[in-house]
Amino acid sequence: MFDKKDEALNGADAMVDAAEEARKQQRNKNREMILTVATGGICLGLAFVLSQIKLFKMPQGGSVTPASMLPIIFFCLCFGAKRGFVVTFAYSLLQLIGGDLYYPMQVILDYPCAFTVIGVAGFFAASAKKREQFKNPIKRLKLVPFWRIGVAVFFAFTLRFACHVLSGVIFFAEFAGDQNPWVYSILYNGTFLLVEAAVTTVILVGIAIALGILHVDVSFKKGDSKK
Repeated sequence: MFDKKDEALNGADAMVDAAEEARKQQRNKNREMILTVATGGICLGLAFVLSQIKLFKMPQGGSVTPASMLPIIFFCLCFGAKRGFVVTFAYSLLQLIGGDLYYPMQVILDYPCAFTVIGVAGFFAASAKKREQFKNPIKRLKLVPFWRIGVAVFFAFTLRFACHVLSGVIFFAEFAGDQNPWVYSILYNGTFLLVEAAVTTVILVGIAIALGILHVDVSFKKGDSKK
């Protein structure tokens, strides 16, 4: 008789524990969603504002900005590829505002495709299990080694570059003149994207040093300096 009562009590305790665990998981999911939306909104807003600051603009479209892609890449590295692609797609739609819109397929290649592929950076984020232990996005970024951040930036720019080059070959070949359209498009798009990548890299290194992700040894050995 007592055994049956013990079994019933154990079963009731197990059900209570299971219910509490389910509530805990739901709370964590809700907090994660709130953090995602809040951080995504901030990164989108900052990236859009930076994208409107043109350091210089190319005649047929394209410009150099003060690292406007960096906030989006930051989000992807903190929240992963799935949510990263959602935010980069939203960013691509924002880029249509004041964009160079000529042909329907050109618009798709130069905006939704070119900016959504930035989400590839999310594949270099820390695993969901590791990053969701931290509610501070900066701490999540610190989980990613600097070399992986660099590779993420490289792939983001390379894929965006590929979309712009393809658009140039298909829709802007007339501006190439006697030059091969592929060469023209590669040179044209490389002109502003290489500068944009350089600006982004410089700012990224500065941020990485400030956050302690990248360590720079500034110590001097005895006798190194001239007397």
